[in-house]
Amino acid sequence: MNICKPFIYTFQTRLHHYLYDVNTNLILRIKEEAYDFLNQHRSFDLNQIEDTPELQQYIGHLLDNGFLSSQRPQIIHHPKTKHLEHMLKYQLKTLTLQVTQNCNLRCSYCVYSGNYDNRGHSSLRMDFETAKKCIDFVIDRSVDSERLDFGFYGGEPLINFLLIQQCVEYIKEKVVHRDIGFHLTTNGTLLNDDILTFLNEHQFVLTVSLDGDKENHDRNRRFAVNGRGSFDTIIANVDKIKESYPDLFEWINFNVVMDTRNDFGCVNDFYANYETFESLYSVRSSYINDAYAKDEVMYRNTFIEQRGYEVFKMMLSKFGRMDESHVSKLIKDYYVQIYFRMFHYRKPSAGMPLEAHHGGPCVPGVQRLFADVNGNLYPCERVSEQSEVVQIGNVDSGFDVDKISQILNVGSITEDACKNCWNFRFCTLCVAVADDLHTLSREMKLNHCAVVKNDVRHTLLDFCMLNELGYDFSDDTILDFENA
Repeated sequence: MNICKPFIYTFQTRLHHYLYDVNTNLILRIKEEAYDFLNQHRSFDLNQIEDTPELQQYIGHLLDNGFLSSQRPQIIHHPKTKHLEHMLKYQLKTLTLQVTQNCNLRCSYCVYSGNYDNRGHSSLRMDFETAKKCIDFVIDRSVDSERLDFGFYGGEPLINFLLIQQCVEYIKEKVVHRDIGFHLTTNGTLLNDDILTFLNEHQFVLTVSLDGDKENHDRNRRFAVNGRGSFDTIIANVDKIKESYPDLFEWINFNVVMDTRNDFGCVNDFYANYETFESLYSVRSSYINDAYAKDEVMYRNTFIEQRGYEVFKMMLSKFGRMDESHVSKLIKDYYVQIYFRMFHYRKPSAGMPLEAHHGGPCVPGVQRLFADVNGNLYPCERVSEQSEVVQIGNVDSGFDVDKISQILNVGSITEDACKNCWNFRFCTLCVAVADDLHTLSREMKLNHCAVVKNDVRHTLLDFCMLNELGYDFSDDTILDFENA
């Protein structure tokens, strides 16, 4: 008996039935009866369906074309592990410096707010000697990188603006014959003319946190000294940048933290109608971080419904049924996510290798190295600098390659579940969701699986519906086996 246990995921829209084949990394439109059969049978013998010869022939046709393979990864191991030492020695690309742990705001959802297990505000600042060591550390380990990017993070980094100035001057002195980029994440309250002139001169890319209209923004983002909302101060600074520093304004990213207790429609209307933002194509939006959170982040049904309606409008615009000017700037990035996840990066595969690692973790230290105020090194700013689990070295002692290897291979702690997960290629989980401040937690990581799979499921559905409605990614985006 030849038992087939296909490594697949089945889903349907209102018009068609689909199969995502994990081994080939392809999406197939299939017959309804085949969908029903595959949806009900996780394993089968082709001879078991000999009483329905048409279905047997159709399933056999899929098998003959290389689909429905039972192949699964047997060993969870990241393929870049063997290149780690070389990459860490020659291929660093980005450094983000935590120039201070202090902040002039006390945002209720901030990871430093006290509502999280891992962090809190402090008065600690990075000194120039530590910053120079960190900069030299990256420059010395980046000879294969044509471009280097340096970022400044907090707390509120502009509290330590003098250090940022010193670092930029030092970097420009040290880095020659290569492109340099600077970026800064700020709450936008301290942007005076001296600072703006400097940022403009050195072509900084700014990320400014602005959560929409005054009522919704001020609900969470308040000054530490008096508890007042920060909206009026920030919007005045943003208006000044647009009027007096237009080149700098072109390089601002506005980030909205979507508190699902807020009114999505009001936030959306603010970015659609406020004159300062008329030239913006899109606005970055993210949800309240739930990693290390003491309390569960809740989602209101009305918020989800309002967002869903805006997604629907975005889809209408893609096949000419709605002008793009009516599409929410908060949603436009979702199309980019669909495009890259389902089309640009999803390439046909000859099959699942026996040794593989799920998507999600980048190479720690190489893509987004983060240095705290004391020169301790971390994979990125998303992880907790108060956790030994994710500390991957120190600017004085260098990288801990063994720990970096362990973090890169975070899938090994959930190996049995990962080997059989249809979302293996699309997974976005990394060490940030598995760190319990003491060890890498299997339970914590597994607790995030359902959310990630649901997110990918919606992306698959929306991608297929865009195709159904006439949006042309390419001719072979979805293989049509419905009429085979």
